[in-house]
Parts: sequence; structure tokens; C-alpha cells
Amino acid sequence: MSAARSGPRRPRAAAGTTPRRARTARAAAPKPAAAPGPDAAAPEASARPSHRAAAKADPRERLRRVLFLVPYAVRHPGIPVKDLARRCGCTEKELLEDLDFLLGVGSPPFAPDDFLDLYVEGDRVYVALHQSFSRPPRFTESEAAALAAAAQALGGEGRERAVKALRDSVPRDRRASFDELVGRIYAGAPPARDSVLGKLQRAIADRRAVKLAYHSASRDAETERVVHPYTLAQRFGHWYLYGHDTVREKALAFRLDRIRECAALADRFEPPSEAELARARLFSEPLGEPVRLRLGPQAAPWALSRPGITLVKRAENGGAVVEIRGADDAWATRFALSLGGDAEVIAPPSARRHYVDAVRRALARYA
Repeated sequence: MSAARSGPRRPRAAAGTTPRRARTARAAAPKPAAAPGPDAAAPEASARPSHRAAAKADPRERLRRVLFLVPYAVRHPGIPVKDLARRCGCTEKELLEDLDFLLGVGSPPFAPDDFLDLYVEGDRVYVALHQSFSRPPRFTESEAAALAAAAQALGGEGRERAVKALRDSVPRDRRASFDELVGRIYAGAPPARDSVLGKLQRAIADRRAVKLAYHSASRDAETERVVHPYTLAQRFGHWYLYGHDTVREKALAFRLDRIRECAALADRFEPPSEAELARARLFSEPLGEPVRLRLGPQAAPWALSRPGITLVKRAENGGAVVEIRGADDAWATRFALSLGGDAEVIAPPSARRHYVDAVRRALARYA
């Protein structure tokens, strides 16, 4: 592959053969027309229907095709154009247009060798560089559960089929986690009345105490708490209830995804004033060594815009080293992996080991 490109790339053909694209274009070229007679139609009229048809092309259909096309062509090198078009459910012309489109697909930093490279040789399709796009993507249970929650919020007749298909896309050993997440994630507004969030919002507005079945992560046990709910807050991507625990006799934060059950009680309470809440420490001070991450130029601007992330040093290439206080090893690993390979955990040693182990497990799964 050349080091630079002077124009749009197209599927190439072997020396001595005519590129498929060129042959198709010539076959479709109109023959010289005879002199028009008095009843001949204007040329613009015949061009309009095809223009409208192109405008109605569904980009979702092309996305579906290309997500299938590359992995299938990698597994079947030299597949005839007509066979691949039939597999993709499109015409040969559409397939060749998809190949042209895919030549512009790549990954950062978008050097010449970072792009997909596909070509047609003797009416057969080959993939020279697949850029790890060699099999259909597999969702994590969190990604699939988020999509399932969105599908349930949209409703419609195909909702259950969509949720089942998403569940089937998750590895078998992670489906129990998917089922639990689907039961806890809510997408839409306002929250469902029977959801934990909906019950807590009503209890806060009505100033009523709530009884919680709460899973304590530190003790790995479920406990029963009676809480005067004050407010809801977000930290590190999780929702928390902040309120007065009547047993411990102090205000605490409770993570919503650890609340198994929630029931409003008849007891009412007087909430603190806005000024008192503003002075309150909703979360304890972070302990231990902060986590450090090295961010690439793509991830750095977005990550630095998030609260709780402190810049340590900027890199010449636009990347950065950042610190996050109060994050455990597992959270730091998830955060780094969510940035699509443009971030890595570098300190402390325990967090670095957790990140490296997670990367190795992921690579082993797709080996």
C-alpha cells in the first residue's frame, strides 16, 4: 500500500485485467441516440425517478450489509461478486459501491495502513487488510442491556424479539448478568412508577421514609435499611440516593443499582434545607492512591471534559496523563476500555495489573 493517497481509493484489479468497476460503468453507458423526433421526452424527465430512488436509500440497510460483508469476505477469500451480492441481499452494483465506501473506513491515527483494503480481481472479492474487522462485533452484557432498555422504552410489536436477539448476542456465561441489568436499567422519562428511581423520587417529594433491601458491597451481604431520602446525585457514572440512615443515625450515600427493593413507609420526616444539603458531604473523601491513565489524542479532549478527572501532563501528540481519585481498579479498567483502545491504566501497580489482565482475557476470547 502506498504511503500517501492523492484521491478517493477504489477496488483495484490485477495487472492485465479490466477492473470490475470500469467494466460495469461501460456496460451501463448509454448508446448514441438517434435524432429526437417531435414526440421525444425531455431528458430531465427520465432522470428524476432514479434521483428520487437514490434519495430514499436507507443508510441502515447499508450499515447492515457492510457489517456482514467484511467478515464474510475474510472467511471466504475470492468469493465471486455475484455470490457475495446475493449473500448481502443487494445487487452487484450496490456491492461494488459498498466496496468503494469501505475503502474510506479506518481507525485512528488514520495512516494509510489503518484503512480497510478490499479489491476485486477477476470478478472475485479479496480483503487485503481487514483491520481486525474479521468477525461480527459481539456486545458486552452492559452494551446489550442498554440497547434492550432502549428497545423496551420504544415499545412496538418487535420489542420482545429485539430483546431476545440482544440476549442471544451476549456470551452464554454473561447472560445472567445481562438479565439482571435489563431488570434494573430504565430508558425514558419520566421513570416508571414501579422502578426504584420512580419510588425514590416520589418519596423525596412526599418526604416519606423508605425501607430498602440493600446489597452492601463491602460485606457482600443484603441488609435492610430505613432511610429518610434527601436527594439523588451522580458520581462516576452511577446514581446514588443520599439520605439519613435511621439505624446508623447518619447521612449516607446508597448506590441505586445495589437497591434490590424499595418501599415507601407511612413515616414522614423534615428534610434538611438547601443550604444544609449544599454544605453536606454527599460522598466520603477518596482514599488511597489516585488512578493514573495515559490518554491518546482522540480520547483526551472528551475525557478531560468529564468531572473528577485531573490533568497531570499533556503530551506533544495531543494526548494526556490524567488522575482520578476515588476510583477502584475495576472502574478504572472499565473506563479505559470504554475509550476504544485510546487509553491505558498506568498506575498504581494494582490498577495496572487489573487492566492488563482484562485486556488479555478479551484478546484470548477473540483469539
